[in-house]
Amino acid sequence: MMRRFYQLEQAIREAFLRDAFPEYEDPQLRRIARAVHSLPRFHRQLFCLVRYENWSYDEIAARFDISVRRVEIEMGRTFFMLSQSLDRQKRKGW
Repeated sequence: MMRRFYQLEQAIREAFLRDAFPEYEDPQLRRIARAVHSLPRFHRQLFCLVRYENWSYDEIAARFDISVRRVEIEMGRTFFMLSQSLDRQKRKGW
């Protein structure tokens, strides 16, 4: 049920971001930027902490007061949502 909500929420955000990031000439970079920005806030924070700020799962678990296993699960969901977003955008010709 919750996964369906996240997918719907993300698809709506993507629609608002369709014309965003014109500074990226490469369409794939634009899709990636839209996909990251369309993530729900918590998942976007996780992604940014891991990928851009090089935080470990242990550090993230301590910051959010959750288990390392929960961080692993949520990162898996994050990557799933990103791949779904990229696929959806490509199908729509964005």
